Amino acid sequence: MGERLPSAVFLRVPSDLIYVRPVRKMVEALLLGQGWNEEQIEDAALLATEAVQNAIEHGSRRDGREFVELCVRVEEAAVDLECVDPGTGDDPREALERDPSQPVPMDQPRGRGLFLMYRIATRMDRRLAPSGGLCLRVRLELGPP
Repeated sequence: MGERLPSAVFLRVPSDLIYVRPVRKMVEALLLGQGWNEEQIEDAALLATEAVQNAIEHGSRRDGREFVELCVRVEEAAVDLECVDPGTGDDPREALERDPSQPVPMDQPRGRGLFLMYRIATRMDRRLAPSGGLCLRVRLELGPP
């Protein structure tokens, strides 16, 4: 394993889409320091990007005055990402009711984030957060080399 990390890294991300890319770069840097390869890093970074972007777009007012919380836990062969939105955007029950294993019809221009995360992640869980928002947890486990 690479650099020693704390058991978890916590981020409070302002609810503005301008912060999505820096979050992605931070996750990439964390995993690069742990010796993950480029494909593994790309998959984990995409999960983080989709989780944070969805939280901002659908779970907040997108005004930068609220925060999305992201917890990153890196293990030797896995990463857990937990993202919680403030619950001031869309009704989070809509995301809970959607079946993430079903692709969105091609004629719909949006809505593929949950499906994409479902396909990439080893495990994905969604629940209502105590804040009233959506708590999304994804885990990516690395296969044998």
